Amino acid sequence: MQRANCGLTAAILLLGLLMNGCTTVPVIDQDQKRNVILFLGDGMGISTITAARIFAGQLQGDNGEEHLLSFETFPNVALIKTYNTDRQVPDSAGTMSAIITGEKTRFWVLSIDASVPRDDCERALTHELPTLLEVAEQKGFATGIVSTAKITHATPAATYSHVPSRDWEDDARLPQAAGI
Repeated sequence: MQRANCGLTAAILLLGLLMNGCTTVPVIDQDQKRNVILFLGDGMGISTITAARIFAGQLQGDNGEEHLLSFETFPNVALIKTYNTDRQVPDSAGTMSAIITGEKTRFWVLSIDASVPRDDCERALTHELPTLLEVAEQKGFATGIVSTAKITHATPAATYSHVPSRDWEDDARLPQAAGI
């Protein structure tokens, strides 16, 4: 299992402690900030961000390279490199599962470990990976999801679901072997 080793803000450090099984968390004064908001730009690599920055700047009459996108002014911004265990070119189901669980997974699966093949419902039931949101909730924190995509799309779904196929968005899409 690969985990990031980055400089972390206090809030991200707290979530990291939760994900790594820490049973006691630091006491937070009432005056300290206690919320974490993770903005995830699905599919936004460096080249996409650069093109968007240049285009947005040019729309304002500038050359573009010197322009800043709104999120580039946030106090903390990070890039992440992740991939699926069984594909060189990843999909958002596996990559968001890696981000939200801390473990790399297979292509097309949501928050189940890499030993489970795609579409294997029976094995998926016993190989779920706890998500950051689930761990936070077990520790008494409130969580929520906001998405510009449908909430069952792979990126938001990886935060709360554990299924061996990102296509299983409703009962009508489940195979007979899933017991529906």
